[in-house]
Amino acid sequence: MSENIQEPEQWSTQGFLAQFMRIHEQMPDRSFAFILGAGASRASRIPAGGELVQKWLEELHQRADGQSALADWATAYNLQIEDFDYARKAEFYPQIYERRFRRDPDEGYADLETVMADKEPSFGYSVLANILDQTRHKVVITTNFDNLVADALSIYTRSYPLVCGHESLAGFVRTRLRRPLIAKIHRDLLLAPINDSDGVNHLAESWKKALTALFSHHTPIVLGYGGNDGSLMDFLQAMPPETIPGGIFWCYRKDDGLPNERIRSLVSQHRGALVPVLGFDEFMLQLNDKLKFQFLADAVRQRANERAEHYQNQVEAIQKRLDDSTTDTSPETLAVKQAMQDSVARQQLNSWWDWELKARQTQNPEERERIYRDGLAQFPDSVELTGNFAVFMDDVRKNYDEAERLYRKALELDPNSAKNTGNFAIFIAAIRKDYNEAERLYRKALELDPKNANNAGNFACFKLIQNQLIEAETLAKQAWQLNAGHAEQVGAEAALYLGLIARLQQRDDQAALGRLKTLLQTGFMHVSWSFDTLLATAQSRLAEPDYRMYAALASAILDTDQVGDLDQYPRWREVAPIALNVYWEDQQPVDSD
Repeated sequence: MSENIQEPEQWSTQGFLAQFMRIHEQMPDRSFAFILGAGASRASRIPAGGELVQKWLEELHQRADGQSALADWATAYNLQIEDFDYARKAEFYPQIYERRFRRDPDEGYADLETVMADKEPSFGYSVLANILDQTRHKVVITTNFDNLVADALSIYTRSYPLVCGHESLAGFVRTRLRRPLIAKIHRDLLLAPINDSDGVNHLAESWKKALTALFSHHTPIVLGYGGNDGSLMDFLQAMPPETIPGGIFWCYRKDDGLPNERIRSLVSQHRGALVPVLGFDEFMLQLNDKLKFQFLADAVRQRANERAEHYQNQVEAIQKRLDDSTTDTSPETLAVKQAMQDSVARQQLNSWWDWELKARQTQNPEERERIYRDGLAQFPDSVELTGNFAVFMDDVRKNYDEAERLYRKALELDPNSAKNTGNFAIFIAAIRKDYNEAERLYRKALELDPKNANNAGNFACFKLIQNQLIEAETLAKQAWQLNAGHAEQVGAEAALYLGLIARLQQRDDQAALGRLKTLLQTGFMHVSWSFDTLLATAQSRLAEPDYRMYAALASAILDTDQVGDLDQYPRWREVAPIALNVYWEDQQPVDSD
C-alpha cells in the first residue's frame, strides 16, 4: 500500500445493514444502487471471470503444448500478453479472452452463451428483485452479461424492468424511476458483449453521462465486483470526491481477504467503507431480514400455478371456439381443427389435463364419458378432472345423481376449491332447489376466491331470482369490477343483471344497457349458461315490452347470431354504447389493462 493513500473505513456487515435501514427509513430523497460483478452470479452456477480465464488458458495450453505444466507454460511470452503474471491471471481477463478467440470472435460469444445457458437466479437475486420491485432502490449497474436480474424480476415479481444492454440505450436512463433499471455497461450477452481490452478499459461517453446522473442521486453498494476492468473503475476514480451521496459501500467476500489497493483507494477517495460479507446470497438474506420480506416459495408456486392455469384456459378456449364453429367448413378452419386434433393426440396422458383435453376433443357423449372414467382410473385423486366430469354429467348427460356424487367427491378431495364450490352451488340451486344450501355454497365460493368474477356474477343471478335486489345489485357490480372491463361473458351477464335490477326498481337502465351494447358489438367467447329461471321470475314483475327486450338480450349473450335481432326493439336502437373503462357513478375507475 502506498504511503500517500489513506485506508478506507472498514464496517461490519451489521453496521452497514443498520446504515442501510436508516437511509431507507429516514431519507426518502436518497436511494441505493447495486453494482454487481461476476461474483454475484457464482451461486447461480455462472463461472466468475477468474474461472473463465482458467478454462481459456487450459484450452490455449492444450492447443500449443499440453505436455508442460500450465503454470509453467502460461507466460507473457507464450501468450503474447505484456506483463502477464499467472498468479494474477484474473486481472488479465480481457487479454486472455482476446487471445483465446482472436481467430473467431463468434466462437467467443457462443462460448459465453453456453456457460450462461439455463442458469436460474440464486436466492440472493430473489431478494434483489423484491427490493427493486417494492422499494425506491431500483437501480442495478452491472458488468455482467447474464440476465439473472431480469429473470429474477420475472420469476418473483410482476415488475418489468428497463434493461439497457447497449451503450446506444444509455440515453433512456433517468434518475427518477417508475420501474427497475438494469444498466449493462459491458452490453448484454446477445448484443456483442464487450470482452476485448479496449472495450473493457474504456467506458462509452453515453454511459459516463448516464452514470454521472445516477450516482448523483444513488449511493452504490458493490457486490461481487473485483474492479478488474478499466472502464467502470476509471470512471469512478475520475469522479470528484463528495459527488456520490453517502460514498461507496464496497462489499467483499470475507474469505477472499481485503480488496486490492486500487479498490481501497477508490473507496477512501469517495469516503465510503469496506464491508466484509460471507457471500452474495448470505448478504441478501440479511438484507431480506432487515426489510422484513417473506420468503417467496409460496408466491412462486402460486404464480406458476396461475400461469399453468392461464395456459390451460387458453388452449381450452381455442378448443371451444373450434367446437362451436360446426358450420364453418372453410379450409382455414379445418386446418386449425386438424392442428388441434393432432396436438391433443400427441399428449402422453401423463397428467389429468391430458385426459381433459382428450375428453373435450370428442363430440360423442358416450366416448367423452369413457375418457373421463379412464382418466379418473389413472388419476383418482384429481380434483380438476373429478370436478370437470361432474359438470359434464350435469350439463350433457343429465345424470344428476352421478353429477352430485362427483361434485361431492371433488369437494372431499379439496374443500377449498372455489371453482368446484361455485359449480356445486349452481347445481344445488338449479337441480335440487335447495336454496339455503345453494346460498351457503355461493358465499363459501366467494370467501375462497373473493376475486372470482364468475362466482360473484352467478351469485348475483341467484339473488336476483330470489328477488333480493339490493344484494343482487352489490354482487353484480362486484362481478363487473372484478372483470375489469374485459370483453367477457361475465361482464355481459353483470350488465344484464344491473339493467334488470334498475328496471325492476323503476330506475333508468341506460348505464347498464350502454355497456352491454358495447360488449355485444365487441363480441366475446360464449359459455354455457341458462337465464330461463331468471326470466321466468322476472316476467311477472316487468312490463311486457321490457320483458321481451331483456329476454332477447339474454339470448344474444348466449348466441352471437341473436345479436342482430335486437334491432327490432326501438328502445335498444336508441341506446348509446358506453366504453367498458368508463366507471359507474358509485364505483372506482375500471383498470382495463
